[in-house]
Amino acid sequence: MRYNNVYGDGPYSDSEPLYHSEPYWIEMNAHPGAQSQLATFIDNYSDVKVDLGLVESTQLRVATRFNGFRCILIAGDDVAQIIRSYTSLIGKPQLKPRFVLGYHQGCYGYDTKKKVQDAVDKYRAYKIPLDGMHIDVDIQRDYRTFTIDTAEDKFPRPDEMFDRLRKQGVKCSTNITPIISSRTIPAEPYTTFDEGLEKKYFVLDRRDIDPSAPTSGQQVSLNFGKGNRYFKNPNLESSLPRYNPPDDYRLQDYFNTGKPFRGGVDYGDHRGTPGHYPNLNRKDVRIWWGKQYEYLFKMGLEFVWQDMTSPCMAEGFGDMKSWPFRLLLDSDGWNGDPRAADKKKAIEIWSLYSYNLHKATFQGLQNLTSRQGKRNFIIGRGSFAGAQRFAGLWTGDNASTWEFLDISVAQVLALGLAGMTIAGADVGGFEPIEGERWADPELLIRWYCAYSLLPWFRNHYSAKKGKKLFQEPYAYRELQDKPEWQHVPEKDHNMYYSVLPICRYMVQLRYSLLQLLYDAMFENMINGLPIARSMIITDPFDSSLYQANQVYTRSQYLVRNDLLVAPALYKQSKRYDRKLYLPAPDGWYPMNLRPGTTLGGILAEPLKPKVSGGTYVYYDCHIAPNEEQLPYVTPMYIREGAIIPQIGVRDSVPDRTRDDKDARHNQITINVYPGKNNTYDMYLDDGVSRESAPDNIYLSSLRTTPQGKEEIQSFNAYGDRKAKSIFRHVKFEHTTTRQFADDQLRDTRKLTVSTPWCKYTDEQVKKDIGPEYRIVFWHESRWPAAEMDLNAVTVKIEGTHKARQELANAISATVVWVPVDSNVNATIEVSNPI
Repeated sequence: MRYNNVYGDGPYSDSEPLYHSEPYWIEMNAHPGAQSQLATFIDNYSDVKVDLGLVESTQLRVATRFNGFRCILIAGDDVAQIIRSYTSLIGKPQLKPRFVLGYHQGCYGYDTKKKVQDAVDKYRAYKIPLDGMHIDVDIQRDYRTFTIDTAEDKFPRPDEMFDRLRKQGVKCSTNITPIISSRTIPAEPYTTFDEGLEKKYFVLDRRDIDPSAPTSGQQVSLNFGKGNRYFKNPNLESSLPRYNPPDDYRLQDYFNTGKPFRGGVDYGDHRGTPGHYPNLNRKDVRIWWGKQYEYLFKMGLEFVWQDMTSPCMAEGFGDMKSWPFRLLLDSDGWNGDPRAADKKKAIEIWSLYSYNLHKATFQGLQNLTSRQGKRNFIIGRGSFAGAQRFAGLWTGDNASTWEFLDISVAQVLALGLAGMTIAGADVGGFEPIEGERWADPELLIRWYCAYSLLPWFRNHYSAKKGKKLFQEPYAYRELQDKPEWQHVPEKDHNMYYSVLPICRYMVQLRYSLLQLLYDAMFENMINGLPIARSMIITDPFDSSLYQANQVYTRSQYLVRNDLLVAPALYKQSKRYDRKLYLPAPDGWYPMNLRPGTTLGGILAEPLKPKVSGGTYVYYDCHIAPNEEQLPYVTPMYIREGAIIPQIGVRDSVPDRTRDDKDARHNQITINVYPGKNNTYDMYLDDGVSRESAPDNIYLSSLRTTPQGKEEIQSFNAYGDRKAKSIFRHVKFEHTTTRQFADDQLRDTRKLTVSTPWCKYTDEQVKKDIGPEYRIVFWHESRWPAAEMDLNAVTVKIEGTHKARQELANAISATVVWVPVDSNVNATIEVSNPI
């Protein structure tokens, strides 16, 4: 909690062990001027020690405590090539539902059906798009995993609740932890517990006995807290959680007896349950575990929130709030290994259990009758390298502090370098600062700005007793009508007034750029590159990013290759503007795209003058509630030559396979910026079906890249066998030439629109986005007051007689409409005087 479990140094401590193990790093610029990078992966589920120059500044020291030393080195010309190689080794993900990229809300404290429904209704009333609702263990019957408490004051008729939310466009997950409660409830059987016990599916209490402490009475559990190591005696009642009703656990009744291992979970303030743990290191148990989700998904659940994955236990049941180190677990070895059936101490294979937990859940969902043909998604709390094949990752229980905001962007970028597709922190912070009942409004605003275009965007907080009263953006507006408002200092009022309009704007901006995010996610399956990319991926020729400008690589990111986001991660009182760095050598245009809820008109402003790459910008991103400032609260820039798709804002991502209330078409605008040559690959599908994913036929059709390097060599063995490539690949290729014509120096820009792959039919595409692509050619302002004479712009269209055009004088752009029909291969030529 709050990253204080071991060293007590908080979020800025690079040494603090967290929930996820990814023993992998990239060594960059080791030989300045040489086009060579080197990555290292230590393939070990257990304790890996890495010393990056701490003891000796010229040395990198690595050690493993158990299981030998398997070190894999990966060399490449640049970071992107390293990532492609690494993800080919550990596995690439399957295609995720499109709605995963939407905005999500979660709260430990939405403990009734009414609270969940009220939150969704208010999001809709305040016009903030919402796709995901995360209901914590509050929904369970007495913390029984896979159950729903259907009491009238809890979650009665859950199928009706999920159905109503689904009709509002909201998809629900719930928190699933790997404990099966052993607590009995009169006249209420618990099938999961009964089956697990009968079929011997639980981890057994067998231990590698320490000769110096062979009895239960001699056992102690090792723990850390705030920099201090301490031990607890599991034989003492005071060492265990105070469950209600009380637990009759005695270690001597289970210790090394071969009975199911007995642990317990504490969800805070002694809320939780004692119980047993499924032996997920056995394949047959993983299959059984996957089947346990049938009831929840039959009721209407859409995806899973996997928590306490270590598994996390209350102090006293094991070491480091998890397994006893010497508990013997199945090792899940390769079946050709003569030692595959050997058991190992838990500490030797520490991360294997959480990896298999996600694997079991994902494969189980794939096989559920209610999920046939649908893509599945898990957001998990920690695992091991390769987990992106099964789940996304959130970074655990943080707090509402500026320090946690400061590190959160860097965390996501680092995970992206390791192949993690979907990752993010709890936006706004999960835990409150001591003595506060809600997050600082300025902090919440900056968090929304920072996460507006990162892969995982979920507001999540604790509303239990003594924690927070609220954290939803609309609640800061409603606070102004409550008695608590009188205690808010007047000097802070403007900040509170700003929360709703700014947070709503940032969420709406995200929804207007969902096609850009989706294209990056689709592409991630093929090449492993992350959705949000560090500048060391996108701008490898700017050597300053390894030296003088390295500090900017942790707080700035690009969506795909061409949209740069540089959020302010500090209090306004500390620094009024944001100093950012625009990487060389390309030029950059200030962000001109705007969200909008209508399908008419261009959702953008005229281009402002280009800023040269290699430039520092002091950007005025002050917070204010007025609409004029909303687009400038988060610095964003677009690379010259960029091609950016844009859509109208909806309440949620529509499900094209259902009779969705919001299923009217949503036209795609393709924004084409002046400058360098560029290409853009867009992927259109229904966003839901597994058959949309690329199969081996499509993957093998991919030719070499322009540099002659293989993009992909073979079908990914971990891919979805239901994949049928039912999607459309649309390619946009933009070139610019400058030459004299009619005694004028003119820029001639040519855009080719083609459809290299088309198994998503014209009828389906037109239902989704309408009959035409709107293509906007932006014209550059040469100086602040300049206006281009658009009457001097000429447009030539080849390949289709159905295209049409117009000049948008108000925004200094040329607009062309091109039919979406798959047989149309259009070439548009726009020429303008310099």
